[in-house]
Amino acid sequence: EIDRGSFPDLVEMDAASNRGIDDIRAVKEAVSYTPLKGKYKVYIIDEAHMLTKEAFNALLKTLEEPPPKTVFVLCTTEYEKIIPTILSRCQRIIFLRVREKEIREYLKDICSREGIEFEEEALRAIAKASDGCLRDAASLLDQASVLGDGKVSVDIVEKLAGMPGFQKLRDFLKLLLASRVDEAIKTLRELYEKGYNLTRFWELLEEEVRKAILVKSLQDAGGVVEDPESYEEFKTYPLEALLYLENVINRGKVEARTRPPLAAYELAVVKTAIIKDILPISKALSRETGGPDAFDIEKRLEELLSPVAYKALSRARRFWEGDRLVFSLDEDTYRAVEGELEALKVKLPQVRFEVIKKKESQKNTRSLF
Repeated sequence: EIDRGSFPDLVEMDAASNRGIDDIRAVKEAVSYTPLKGKYKVYIIDEAHMLTKEAFNALLKTLEEPPPKTVFVLCTTEYEKIIPTILSRCQRIIFLRVREKEIREYLKDICSREGIEFEEEALRAIAKASDGCLRDAASLLDQASVLGDGKVSVDIVEKLAGMPGFQKLRDFLKLLLASRVDEAIKTLRELYEKGYNLTRFWELLEEEVRKAILVKSLQDAGGVVEDPESYEEFKTYPLEALLYLENVINRGKVEARTRPPLAAYELAVVKTAIIKDILPISKALSRETGGPDAFDIEKRLEELLSPVAYKALSRARRFWEGDRLVFSLDEDTYRAVEGELEALKVKLPQVRFEVIKKKESQKNTRSLF
């Protein structure tokens, strides 16, 4: 009976359509009746934040002293719009947003039961557009299936949601990281001309970059990023480039508040022209000194040497001499691992060793090997 909407002790009211004081007065008159079938009479007021101030005040006394076996459930997505006097008389229960993966599974189940054909990318787009709300996701799926005559495609979902799908978002991000400014601006203008919501598109772009940075930076991003495997490809980009891009996108969002969004976003895209030239700090430092990539050399040392020899080099003073990395060791340390170090010079020509002889150390005499 509840599913059919015929259960007499469950009353649902849409506050977006019935938001006036007269509607609340009608509810107040009805609460005086005792439950007919159930243990309680339940009133669900959906979109409660849409009630007028007068309607809230009319409901106040009833909430403060409700009739026996009567329960009011106020549902809202904008908690801050409920007036304080109402909030103080309610118990607050927060429902968390549903993860996109769970929304996709939910939509697949609906499609299976209703015989609706769908594209995986289309369901991903619906899940992202729903912003964690199952009801909005199901509603968008219903609209897409009707518009597509029983088939849910990416193109249809994009038109309904007013924003591009996941793959287009990812492709645009790659254009920025490759500093392909002309193509990126062309894509941006095409989205604008097709009527897409550029502000929402830019917000999603910022979110994608943030997730890519987290996956790149954290050893285990599974706890903070949903489906981290899909961001593995961004690990090939320098962290410095991703951070710069995030800053550019953020600045573009701020600029869009004081000028047309398209103009602000186009200027932000132009600023990405230097991204392809951004190097990791280790490479930048090695270029300044004329040497090779210090990070790569360090990695090779760890691979080629025993733990004892590697530890000895880790403690040694080091400096660049042209394109070679020089390690300065005392004679005893060098002799202890001489065999490994000599073999290392053959396998890794970028490395040289400076030995400070024990007897001549006071004269500061050095010998290069």
